[in-house]
Formats: sequence, C-alpha cells, structure tokens
Amino acid sequence: MPGFTDPGALAVCLVKTLAVECSEKYGPTKTYPGTNTAYALRTAKVVHAGARENAPLLLLQTCSTSGMNGNCDIRTVLYAYDRGADRFHPVFVNDTRGSNNNQDARFVEHGPLRGDVIVNYPTGHAPYAYWIEVYARRGVGDYTRILRYRGHTGYGDGNALAVADSEMPEILRRLGKWQLGDTLPVPPQPPKGCDRLILRRGVEWCDFASR
Repeated sequence: MPGFTDPGALAVCLVKTLAVECSEKYGPTKTYPGTNTAYALRTAKVVHAGARENAPLLLLQTCSTSGMNGNCDIRTVLYAYDRGADRFHPVFVNDTRGSNNNQDARFVEHGPLRGDVIVNYPTGHAPYAYWIEVYARRGVGDYTRILRYRGHTGYGDGNALAVADSEMPEILRRLGKWQLGDTLPVPPQPPKGCDRLILRRGVEWCDFASR
C-alpha cells in the first residue's frame, strides 16, 4: 500500500531503573495461538479494585495490527504489584478476536461489581447475540470466571448502550445483586441524551422516544 510503513511491534516494559528489561512481551497465547503481537497502545492507567480507592492494579490494553476497516485484536491485561518480590505480575489476561463487533473486556470501576471484569464477544451461531462472562479476583490470586451465559442483547439491534451496560441488570440478577423492580443500573458513560432507562425483555435500553 503506498505510503505504508511498519512501525514495528510493541513490547510491554515495566521499568524500575534506567536498565530497561522488557520481560513481559506480548505474543500468541494458549487461548489464541494466532494472535498477533501488539502494535498500538489503547489504555494504560492505574485502577482500583477496592471501594476505598485501594487495591491498585495496572490496566493495559493493546491492539494488534489493524485491517483496512480498523479491526484489530485487543489484549487486556491487569497487573498486580507483588511487594515481596518487588515486581508486577499479570492476574488477568484476555484476547479478543477482532474489535469491530463490540467485543470488550471492561474493568468495573464503580458499583456492586467494582474490581470485576466483564467480557463480551459475539456468538458464533444465529440468532446472533453475545456471550457474557464475569471474572473476579478473591484475595491475592488471579482472576477466575464466576459467570458465563448467552446474553439477550442482539447483534445490530440498535441499542445505544454498550453490551456490558445493556446486560448489566441480567448480570447482577444472576449474581444475586439485583431483582426485577429495583432501580436500573446507570451506565458509567451513558450516550448523550439518554435521560431515561428502560428494560425490554431483560435488556437495558435508553428510551430516546420518550423525549
């Protein structure tokens, strides 16, 4: 392609001194052996799993090489700091197969699921919806899956909410943290003009028609 240059792959380097050692290199995983190495950094920030802004974790999201349509594989990693060993180590790793079909791995920063991770990705068979998975960390170990189900959010259904937000009532219900009749959970970043939330067949929607 005219004008195209390969900037080269990225390596994740957690540096303590000026002597850089990139020991945490990205590459294929057991889950997705064909996943490309990282080529772009999407997110790098400190998040807190504790309700009092404690239990800090380092959140990194990277993207593989992008196609002409911008599609890329996204890797999400949470690192915890081991004070005894004086180093960071990954406690959660997730790879998506693409990014253009609303695939996501979201660290929950507020609410009853604070500190957990919600993963969603498209189903492989009609009627097309999304698989929903929730991962939680108990103590100082790695994240483990505590919930998996086929979501009610349809692919291309026109819902303005992100999949994790549209499925939040059902996620909380299955985890015993919400029941029908309770106030609907408010998305952390609702779409502009989303002043009223409604529930349709177990899925949360913005009711723009009521304006």
